[in-house]
Amino acid sequence: MRQIGLFVTPEEPTVLVGERGDVTYVPEFIDAATGTRLFEDLHETTQWRADTRMMYGRRVLVPRETAARGERMPQPWTPALLEVRARIEAHAGTAFDWVFINRYRNGNDSVAWHNDDDAEEDARRVVASLSLGATRSFQLRPKRSSGMDMKKIAVDVGHGDLILMRGDTQLNWEHAVPKDPRVAGVRINLTFRQHRPRDARSVS
Repeated sequence: MRQIGLFVTPEEPTVLVGERGDVTYVPEFIDAATGTRLFEDLHETTQWRADTRMMYGRRVLVPRETAARGERMPQPWTPALLEVRARIEAHAGTAFDWVFINRYRNGNDSVAWHNDDDAEEDARRVVASLSLGATRSFQLRPKRSSGMDMKKIAVDVGHGDLILMRGDTQLNWEHAVPKDPRVAGVRINLTFRQHRPRDARSVS
C-alpha cells in the first residue's frame, strides 16, 4: 500500500491517481477555524439518518450516519455550507448543486469499497470530498474490471482536507474509509455532487 503524506497547496495539489482516473489531494484546503464553524453548524442543523442494508440474509445498520442537503431538498444549504461550496467550486472549476454528508461517530464507523457511480447518472461528473473533524485513512484501489495491477493508495485526511475526483475515476477506481478502533473522535465528510440522484443515497 502506498501511503501519501505531503505538504502541498491548492495551486499544486498532490496527484493520488493519474492513470485512468484523476484524483488530487489538498491538505488544509480550508483553515481550521472555518472548518470548525462548519463542523459545529452541521452538528446543530442537520437531521441525521441511520440507514440499513441487507447482508447475508439479514438487515443490518450501516456503520455511519448520513444526510443530504442542497437545492430543492428538504434540508437546504446553510450560509456556512454555501461559503465553503463557493471556495470548492472556484478550485474545481465547476458547480455543485447538492452535498451528501457522512458522519463517522468514531473509529468503528466506516464505509466499504465502492465507487460514486449511479447507473442513471454520468460517472465522469466531478466529486469533491471535504473532511472535517477526526483524521481518517482514505484508501483507493483499482477496480478488478479495470485490469490494472497497482498497489492500494492511502492518505490520512484531516480537518479541512480536500480530495477531488474527476474524469474516469469512478469507472476504474473504488475507495473506502476502513474501521480504525484507535480513532475516538467524530469525522464529518461532505461529498459535493452535480445533479442529485433520485434517492440521494450515494456514499463516500
